[in-house]
Amino acid sequence: MATMTSAGGIYRRCGCVDPDSGRAWGSACPKLSRGGRHGSWYIRLELPKGPDGRRRRVRRGGFATRKAAEETLARLRAPGNPETGTGVVTVGEWLAHWLATRTRASSTVRGYASHVRLYLVPHLGGLLLAGLSHAHVQAMFTAIVRDHEVKGRPIAAATLNRIRATLRTELNAAIRQSLIADNPASYVELPGQRRPRAVVWTAARVE
Repeated sequence: MATMTSAGGIYRRCGCVDPDSGRAWGSACPKLSRGGRHGSWYIRLELPKGPDGRRRRVRRGGFATRKAAEETLARLRAPGNPETGTGVVTVGEWLAHWLATRTRASSTVRGYASHVRLYLVPHLGGLLLAGLSHAHVQAMFTAIVRDHEVKGRPIAAATLNRIRATLRTELNAAIRQSLIADNPASYVELPGQRRPRAVVWTAARVE
């Protein structure tokens, strides 16, 4: 039913509740041992320790079959950037490495670093680079727009486009390193920029 190692593995669980305790059965549900399609498959993956020395763990679930879970786990375990010395690379780790290797004009790098610090790492940094999806990136931009509106400082469409351009450039570099196969930032839909509307300069408007 489950395959677990010290580095993680796959297991099956469901949402059934123990009628006596009122608690969820989870992976201990009796129906799971009977086979069939009851429940869903999940994966657990242990990541290298972060800069603070704490262990990191990734859990992902809802797979209909064991094979789908195994394929996802194998993809996430694929060798990462050899320069980092780790088999699993998070978005934040890749962004830090990418910034450290930039050789462009300092003003361009400062722009990249600002986008990484203010937006990309807070929203995407903890995700696995190999598991980053279009949905993750789209949710980030939705959150950025909402947060700025809440603060009463709407963000300009041009700024959103620059943030997307930074992310797309960084992910294209990851593709060249064979860390990912596709660039999810290429499919994001951003709010359109309002064009200024021409008005007649009447005496009242001039005043």
